[in-house]
Amino acid sequence: MTQTYGHKWTSAFGEEAKADHAWAKILGGLNGKQIANGLHRMIELGQTDPEVAKWPPSAPDFRFMCLHVPGLPSIAQAWTEALMGKYSHEAVQVAAEATSTFDLRSAKHSDKALYQRFERNYAIVQRRAQNAQPLDGRIAQGIEHDSGMKAQLARSHQEARDLIAAQNIPTDPKAARALLLAKLGIKRELSHG
Repeated sequence: MTQTYGHKWTSAFGEEAKADHAWAKILGGLNGKQIANGLHRMIELGQTDPEVAKWPPSAPDFRFMCLHVPGLPSIAQAWTEALMGKYSHEAVQVAAEATSTFDLRSAKHSDKALYQRFERNYAIVQRRAQNAQPLDGRIAQGIEHDSGMKAQLARSHQEARDLIAAQNIPTDPKAARALLLAKLGIKRELSHG
């Protein structure tokens, strides 16, 4: 920053980097490659925007520049690409495959549950791209919303109904009571009250 902005930078932030400075805190955790990426992006933007060339970006803006991956589409664009099955970046394809290309092919743009699954997977792949890690690789499945639980509960209920039918257990309460009393050898008169 000193080389790019000279006195403007040093008068505002000093000659030496300070560990307790806001910039150090905001840029903490970034590696050298990411910071170099941010400097390159800043210079690139400075060539098209004179305001960027005049004064350094804020620390959060610079962090965003450091994490910028060229060609990586926004989540909205990535979602559309995933639904169409046409990918402008490998990260979109990896996230689509982790989500389920089968589900995506038959999905609508408004499918909220599938979108949330894709969004989570895409965020994980984006972080890999930002950290220069391999994009592919296993993505742990998140906890499903209750839709999986509802399906499991419906299967359990159906199994119970099938078991009742297979054992010829009446579903009518009065008939079930009469059968139970007969099995136990209990004879009761029904009172008409």
